[in-house]
Amino acid sequence: MNPATESEVPSYRVGTFALVRRQDDVLLVRPHRLLLPGGPQSLPGTLVDVQHSGLGVVETVLRRLLLTQLGISVSEFWLVGSHTLLAPGGPAGNATPHLNLIFGTDYCSGILNPQPLGLKSAIWVPRSQLRQHVPEWLSAALFELEKVVPPADREVTARVPATGRFPWRR
Repeated sequence: MNPATESEVPSYRVGTFALVRRQDDVLLVRPHRLLLPGGPQSLPGTLVDVQHSGLGVVETVLRRLLLTQLGISVSEFWLVGSHTLLAPGGPAGNATPHLNLIFGTDYCSGILNPQPLGLKSAIWVPRSQLRQHVPEWLSAALFELEKVVPPADREVTARVPATGRFPWRR
């Protein structure tokens, strides 16, 4: 094998991003460098590092990223969307194709605390506000996440009659 061929950068990049849901809210972030199309709001995530891609599965890296950049833990991941785009190239000006994978998950615990080195800000946005003015890839991922794992129905739990001081005990 030619050593020059082994050291070349691959012809495409893969990004992994988390669509984190908390009841009726979705977590959006504002990164320093935009990796997803559709405006300044984005999903937490990153491009897979070519040099370290064999050091762990995507879910582990994404969990670690959410914990270090935002201070939150999440539940199981489901692949709920993907899209491709041509990102502006480097010094040569050639566009680089990106494959972006969107993994849906539910918030578990932690206090939202965006780290300034990774993100400008992070905010929980009500899903009802995301119905309009969002990129197609995000609305498709939201739809797929609701199909795979419907959000908890708060009305059903609210209708359960409370019996005594501690309603969860029987």
